Amino acid sequence: MRRASLVLLVLLLVPAAASAQVSVRGFADAGFMTFTATDSFKAILGKSSGPLYGGGIEFGEKQFFLSLGARRFSREGHRVFVFENQVFTLNVKDRVTVTPVDVTFGFRFRSHGLVPFAGGGVSWSRFTETSEHAEETENVHHTYTGGHVLGGAEVPLQRWLAAAVDAQWSAVPNDFDESATSVAKLYNEHDLGGFTVRARIIIGR
Repeated sequence: MRRASLVLLVLLLVPAAASAQVSVRGFADAGFMTFTATDSFKAILGKSSGPLYGGGIEFGEKQFFLSLGARRFSREGHRVFVFENQVFTLNVKDRVTVTPVDVTFGFRFRSHGLVPFAGGGVSWSRFTETSEHAEETENVHHTYTGGHVLGGAEVPLQRWLAAAVDAQWSAVPNDFDESATSVAKLYNEHDLGGFTVRARIIIGR
């Protein structure tokens, strides 16, 4: 339902932006995210951070902008079992995938040259955890709502091409301990957000 709503939003905004002479740009980015639920991710994946990739679309009016972006983090680890407050690693492969979708409203502090920017907005994070030989009811599929703030800088490369770097902090409070393992409950971690740094290529004016 949320995915269909976002697609509909883009379909409505693109022609509206064209008629209002609002700039429309597309972008692709790659980044590295460190999750707030450090111990939970380390227990399952061996690390609490990793790369994520994505892209999106941006609408701009003078120094203001509205962007819609989606990224994907996916890493394989092992299922764990918690017994009497101890974590035991099982010989069962486990894949965790997190797909954040961000709607960001922001402001550019300059219009030429090196352009610093800042913004914030709402996030939806799709969390899935699947294991080998598991029944579908044993796998985890949930979407959580949160928020984020970001800041960065953009530099033009050519007339229709630019590059940018940014840093983003997100908070996605949720019932994280309802996953197939209770490791998050053991560590009292309930936030699917974290800190992300990204590099971006932007096409458009």
